[in-house]
Amino acid sequence: MNPTVSFASILRVGKDYFLATSTFEQFPGHPIYHSTDLVQWKCIGHALSRVSQIPLFGSGGPPDGGIWAPGLRYHKGTFYLATASRFVYGPEAKLMSRPFFVTTQDIFSNVWSDPIYLDSLGYDLDLFWDSNGDVYATWSGINNSVDRIYGIYQHKIDIATGDALTPTTEIYTGILPQNSSARPEGPHLYHIGQYYYLLIAEGGTSAPHRATVARGPTPSGPWTSSPHNPLVYNVGLDPNAAVRWTGHADLVQMPTGEWFGTMLGTRPQGGNESHISLGRETFLYPVTWTQDGWPIANGGKPVTEHIPGVLYDKSPLAPYVNEFKSKKDLSGDTSFYFVRTQYKPFASVAPGGGLVLKGNAYNLSDRDAPALLLRRQSAYEETFETRLDAFAPATNWTEAGLSVWYGEFLHHDIGVTLDPAGSGKRVIVTRTLTYPTIITHTPLKSASGNVRLRAVSQSTSYTLGFAEGDNEEFTTTATVDAYYVTVPPPNGAFFKGTSFGLYNTGNGRATLVKARFAYWKQIPVVPAVNAQ
Repeated sequence: MNPTVSFASILRVGKDYFLATSTFEQFPGHPIYHSTDLVQWKCIGHALSRVSQIPLFGSGGPPDGGIWAPGLRYHKGTFYLATASRFVYGPEAKLMSRPFFVTTQDIFSNVWSDPIYLDSLGYDLDLFWDSNGDVYATWSGINNSVDRIYGIYQHKIDIATGDALTPTTEIYTGILPQNSSARPEGPHLYHIGQYYYLLIAEGGTSAPHRATVARGPTPSGPWTSSPHNPLVYNVGLDPNAAVRWTGHADLVQMPTGEWFGTMLGTRPQGGNESHISLGRETFLYPVTWTQDGWPIANGGKPVTEHIPGVLYDKSPLAPYVNEFKSKKDLSGDTSFYFVRTQYKPFASVAPGGGLVLKGNAYNLSDRDAPALLLRRQSAYEETFETRLDAFAPATNWTEAGLSVWYGEFLHHDIGVTLDPAGSGKRVIVTRTLTYPTIITHTPLKSASGNVRLRAVSQSTSYTLGFAEGDNEEFTTTATVDAYYVTVPPPNGAFFKGTSFGLYNTGNGRATLVKARFAYWKQIPVVPAVNAQ
């Protein structure tokens, strides 16, 4: 599937399918994808695109905090996007997030309401309408702030206000032994036939991750676990599976009656779980039902990248080239993201074309909002290139360039700055955060000439390089193992995936020098997958 970045929630309205994914500390939040065949997807906007909806200023969104898993649902003409934001993520997080939802009557308009907050604390919020009109809010929460044993909680709500109408009840704890690593989460409720089904994730989000299903006579249970559980658990079926960490699933039915499911998963390169630079991706698989009414994913076999005989194969990868010839090339492109919420705009299109970034004092290792524009890496083998035009840094604090960026602790940059040794000449600065950070400086020939910058991604590494002018060959300044955008530092998390970015920074000081980038070019290596 095309959509990337972790947990995906899916629904169908008529002939149209819609899917939402997580965005964590990146802004805008929760992209909405549209498809009419479950194979080809297009991003049509974001549910959270205003500061009034989600103010991720400053340290309000730590790495892999921010906006977590969405729940996308539809009821009587209105779309609902349920979510929660982790403003704090770490040992200091004694309480869970306060979930909320936003609404729209026109999902193609890219205009969603301000949040309606619930009275509960938790995340992975699901909304379910029973046939009698009752609305159930179901989420993942903890028993207390000390033991932190997770469970699935629920109460009825007033959908107009989010107010609780019944006491909060723990309705399910999953099928794993109840301890802090079981983590039942990601609940989804369905009413199919005579039963209510509860689909959840268990086992965390790495190798033990799985999806399990239970059913009962009411939206609150009591629940009977499926004898075929887990619904998806690739590593349990095949320890050497190419797709791993599978779970956080959702279900959708086609107009023809066929069922499909979505889930998140990873594709470790070379079988090495320290090389997962694309992070958690969205996968689609067929779902069938047993005679006694239990769902089976992909015939009970591991979900693979390509499932023969199911729908048709068409790679979502395509070259991306943007020369920013008009404002719409920036404002109308739904593939760009910022780190947290902007205090004020810093990206614009130059009158003659090209992307202009007005720098600020934050650099790429600050937990705040640097002048950094991001677009997700789309393939394990991909080349990202730009040209920085006539950038003349005023001091060695002034710097602009290209980044391979996961978060403030995991990024690798190549840019143009002034020689810190005091020569007064421009240099290429290459910075790799490889514990410890390695910084090198390479002299440039010209005082203000154009410089091309490039990052080449291989399955397990990145190579950074530069070339002066339009005709010189690229010079490599660093090659870094993809381990350093996959494995976080102690107490860190790994939920999303790597992005490519362009930046302009004063490294702690205001900068008056704008950076103009002539183009943004991402060229993925497209696998030979033909439509069937």
